[in-house]
Amino acid sequence: MISEELKAYFERSEVCKILESDQQYIVYYSNTNQEELEKFFIGEHTLMFILKGNKGVVTPNHYYQIEEGEAIFIKKGSILINEKLIQGNQNSGIFIFLKEEFIVEFVDKYQHMLHSSEAMDIKTWGAYQYHMDSWMQVYISSLISYFQVLPLPAPELLSNKLNELLLVLILGQERTYFISFLREILMVRQSAIDTVLQSNIYRNLNVDHLAFLSNKSLSQFKREFKKKYNDSPANWIRIKRLEYSSHLLISTDKSVNDICWESGFSNVSHFCQLFQKQYGTSPLKYRNVIRD
Repeated sequence: MISEELKAYFERSEVCKILESDQQYIVYYSNTNQEELEKFFIGEHTLMFILKGNKGVVTPNHYYQIEEGEAIFIKKGSILINEKLIQGNQNSGIFIFLKEEFIVEFVDKYQHMLHSSEAMDIKTWGAYQYHMDSWMQVYISSLISYFQVLPLPAPELLSNKLNELLLVLILGQERTYFISFLREILMVRQSAIDTVLQSNIYRNLNVDHLAFLSNKSLSQFKREFKKKYNDSPANWIRIKRLEYSSHLLISTDKSVNDICWESGFSNVSHFCQLFQKQYGTSPLKYRNVIRD
């Protein structure tokens, strides 16, 4: 998804063509008139290909000047700088805005191709700039043809074209850098789940709420959780809460009601049923047996 502000900027270009597939955008733009210096926040992972002219990108640690024939992969959260254009000079290029979920699905599908002993530590990198190799030039030429046909390509064709782009990148001359970026994106997403769980596991929140706090859809949260913990979120969280409640029963004199709430359950009767099923006895009997 691109911001309305950035979309409006592209639409002010002399030539602007936008293709969309499941809220992922491919934008072709071209200008020869004077442009003012402008800055835009980039909210999605983005690939930018400069065909004519140049663009600037600011990440938290670096400024990148991208020239004709160059490309850059930009992690979300960077700033795009539209440089002033000299009258009569052409400025054109292609932007591709990728949803993080699309990248994750790609990695799941092609993870057998992502093993690289040369993977780099790029946690502090906000972008990677490179020259387009021959395969990328062929890809860009074929992509431009998608803007030249009517009716516009179906979303399914565009989705395949985006998959093709990522394949070209992980097989091309810059594969080590791009694979490292993919790995880093996944690590950040996985750590987001860990952080949310650590902060909220004993709060009375359901899986929908935890997915929201992780900035993921429910299906994405469940899929990534299953991959990481080899269990469903609901079952894993229920067991952890019951384990914590058993610890409180042994180590404190708190009432069953208080322990129920403190462990993240909202109904005492339901809590007792779950505890009975897990430990084969009621909470109070469990306390008495362990202490005796």
